[in-house]
Amino acid sequence: MKHTREDIILSYLIGTLSDEEACAFEKELEVDKEINHLYEEYRELYTVTGELTYETSEVENSWNAFQHKITQPQKAYSLRWLKVAASVLLLAALTVGMWFFGSTDISLTSGKVVTQEILTDGSTIILNSNSHIFSEKFNRNHRELSLEGEAKFKVTKGENNFVVHTCNGDVEVYGTQFNVFTDSKSNFTLIELYEGSIGFSFKDELKMLKPGQRLILSGDVLSILSFKEPVAWLEMISCQDAPLSYVLGQIKLSYNVQFNVSSRLLKERYTLNLPKDDLDACLAILNQVSGKNFALIENTIVVK
Repeated sequence: MKHTREDIILSYLIGTLSDEEACAFEKELEVDKEINHLYEEYRELYTVTGELTYETSEVENSWNAFQHKITQPQKAYSLRWLKVAASVLLLAALTVGMWFFGSTDISLTSGKVVTQEILTDGSTIILNSNSHIFSEKFNRNHRELSLEGEAKFKVTKGENNFVVHTCNGDVEVYGTQFNVFTDSKSNFTLIELYEGSIGFSFKDELKMLKPGQRLILSGDVLSILSFKEPVAWLEMISCQDAPLSYVLGQIKLSYNVQFNVSSRLLKERYTLNLPKDDLDACLAILNQVSGKNFALIENTIVVK
């Protein structure tokens, strides 16, 4: 499928382009005055939609009203006006999640699929399966939410810090890209920083992370280590030198199962790749790498 310039601009604005595609588009903006001008028009429209806080019912009513109007005889409009109107409607559809989160309660559970949402401040969240984000009120002046499970964040800079509350502590964000995994049952948290700067509040202390660092909190033990390859979970589970707590936590999110393993074993580190659509294969690979006998009994992973 061939993508038009408009498609690429919209994908860039909502953050769905890959890093390579985004970089190529930014280079094109520098040399192509026509696409740069078009981009500025779309960016202004996107900014306007980001400041709106319509309820879902209001969006549906507006859409129905628009449909009714365009079926009635009207004076001829220019092609450019129609393109702009279509752009506004497309942006509205793409940012309905952002409108829903405007100064209202946030409560989103991803279920079986990975979910992406754009917040009112322009920040993007990719929520892993069977994970949950929630907040009493999220807006540009109160950028705080809580996380259960795992999510990747791309946070826009703002006057107020962006805070992610977890079961073990708070992540304070200053405009950055990072990943957070947290599991209250095993009292485990893993954070990786890819770009920018974040701090983690733990026992009245603020631990700062640099890009390329991984924070691991297991019980009351906190450590900060460097990593060569980031964890991955969009298409498959990929872990390099990660604690068994994280590996089993990934399986828990992907397959909606539990695990009951001794704390001693949970500290062991593994490097492996696991599928997200075959639990039996996951356990077979884990057994081969670890030399142990993990099995699923009554929806709980145990060591036999």
